[in-house]
Amino acid sequence: MPGALDALRNMPEPKRVIPKVTIDGKVFEVSLELFRQIRKHGESQYFVKDDKIVMKPLPQATLKHSVLKKGERGFALLDGNRFWPTDVIEGGYEWTR
Repeated sequence: MPGALDALRNMPEPKRVIPKVTIDGKVFEVSLELFRQIRKHGESQYFVKDDKIVMKPLPQATLKHSVLKKGERGFALLDGNRFWPTDVIEGGYEWTR
């Protein structure tokens, strides 16, 4: 058994694996934290800017709400309440963008 313990003591240190990512066709060595972040979001969401790896900006969501305006032909509203249209008339309200 003494030979086994000597073998364990004389073992070389295990090699650390350096995380690598491929961005824009180039391979980069990165920290483990950045590697996990890139794997989480996907390599396609990152690009190289000034020799640094940065995330692409997210597109801002734009909401377009319909607006109730008077038109040529539209709804007649009960007591001006937009949730209670009664008839379709000439010069009534219509939903536009």
